[in-house]
Amino acid sequence: MLADALGQWTELTVVPDERLYPALRRHELHPGDVMDLASLRRVAAETGGWTAVTGEIIVTGARLHVSARAYDLVTRRQVARTTFEGRATDDVRRAYDQIATVLLRAAGLEQASADLGTATTRSLDAYRSYLRGVAHLNRAEYRQARDALLDAVRIDSAFAQAYGKLAEVSLLAFSVLDPDNPAYGYAERAAALSNRLPPRAASHVRALRSLLNADFTAARTELAGLVAQDSNDVDALEELAGLEFLDPLLVATPTGERRRGSLNAATRLSRRVLDLDPTRHGAYQGLVVIYSLAAGQPPGAVAGYRRELPRPVRSSVRAWCSCDFELGLGGQPPGRGSDSALALQFAGPDLMLVPLLRDSLELVRVDSLSALPADSLAASRARARAAARAWARRWLVAGPAEAEAHRMTARVLELDGSYEASLRELDIADSLGVEAEAEAVAARRMILLGKLGRLDDARRIADSLWGAHYFGGELFATVPAMTEAYAWATNLFAAAGDFERVRAGLAAFSARLAVRLEPAQAYAATVAVLSGSESGPGAPVVLPDRLRLAVREALRAELARYPGDPLLSTWLRTLSAALPNR
Repeated sequence: MLADALGQWTELTVVPDERLYPALRRHELHPGDVMDLASLRRVAAETGGWTAVTGEIIVTGARLHVSARAYDLVTRRQVARTTFEGRATDDVRRAYDQIATVLLRAAGLEQASADLGTATTRSLDAYRSYLRGVAHLNRAEYRQARDALLDAVRIDSAFAQAYGKLAEVSLLAFSVLDPDNPAYGYAERAAALSNRLPPRAASHVRALRSLLNADFTAARTELAGLVAQDSNDVDALEELAGLEFLDPLLVATPTGERRRGSLNAATRLSRRVLDLDPTRHGAYQGLVVIYSLAAGQPPGAVAGYRRELPRPVRSSVRAWCSCDFELGLGGQPPGRGSDSALALQFAGPDLMLVPLLRDSLELVRVDSLSALPADSLAASRARARAAARAWARRWLVAGPAEAEAHRMTARVLELDGSYEASLRELDIADSLGVEAEAEAVAARRMILLGKLGRLDDARRIADSLWGAHYFGGELFATVPAMTEAYAWATNLFAAAGDFERVRAGLAAFSARLAVRLEPAQAYAATVAVLSGSESGPGAPVVLPDRLRLAVREALRAELARYPGDPLLSTWLRTLSAALPNR
């Protein structure tokens, strides 16, 4: 609270909790303990905060006593002292306003007075909900964070910081893949209220809004400015790590084009975040995701665009999340009506770039990948799997009760081919309550059961997902994990002879692609993706031969009864070519 009350003054720099508490731990100091000034001077040298404020909050019966003292850590001289007396039921922010005002005047701002309510919210209940939400966010507990922050803005609809954190939660939970997600409104609301915030907090809000709206250049400008002012700003470093992962714009260099967003920078920044604040477990997620991508996890590639993306983000989300690769659309022209802004918004990326882990992460054009020796590619993928495993293990040690840590570990184990172990981790995640929103646990369980050969069990889950209307909408043609689930369900239905669902699934997927492609292209892409017939880094679906053979026989029987279906006929030809002597 004291940091919020003082943070609106540009003449002062306040060391945030995210930097202070990790620094205290590194010097074996603990909040609540009596700390000598010599030890605090070492903390000051690390954090740059040369005035230390310490004090006590004492409740005796119905009375509240708050005292605070400020020391210059260079001279060890006390520069300010104040006390607050009140009822135990009083709003404690009055005490912090009084303390902050004394500190401001001791710093030479004689006419200044602090107003914590103006800088944040005048509702103590809203502020408590906000603090609870931030604590959940730091542990990657996105659903719980969102619920707490929604409580905060319900209580105070002008609470700018809470709106900003709501947008951030949605970004990290990948719920912003839904173009109608309210996160975009949260970000706009936070920006509209940002004049109420301290300058650095307002800059954070603007950066987040730009990042959500795929305005990577504006986001980079804001975040670079924040880091230039304070290289230990954990919030800015964490957001910059996300920007480096997402930014798909291609820039010219003397050696050719390169992607402006750097995966190496993203991993370096994420490690820096964990060094500064080990409680920021969301940084583990970024590391596991990047190394899993380099290990071949779908989509297995990142986007490269030679142009700034059209606005608004609701029509360009796929670009920054690199979600069009599973459709093999990289480098393709927009298709019908290609001169229109709408067509440009649906165009695929100009380049598909595959990350490989050698001495560092390198991006290789997908059309150059075939020139690499197979053993070199396999070694690169193995190194990336090992790195993903190592970071997943660290996350489990740091947060053994965090569902996201177990869910991401399940994905890493699946990459290793350890399907039983992956299923066990997924079950643990499910029991704890999964927080990410891009994929249902049941859908991943269906896939794992299918990979284990338990096709009947997998089909029962597919039945329940279909009954719950899980399949459908734009995301199933753009988000790799959802496309994979869609393909598995379609194949499981086909193997069981349920062609009513198969035809509905194929038609819906093809219709979605026809927004961007000519009908013949949409048919071909639908069959290539959903049949698991594509190969290479951009193919999200790998189906076992046992299932594909069962599907081929079911297709033959269905086409014998009802010949002439173009999608089923194309699918059968594709399978016959892929499995010639089986």
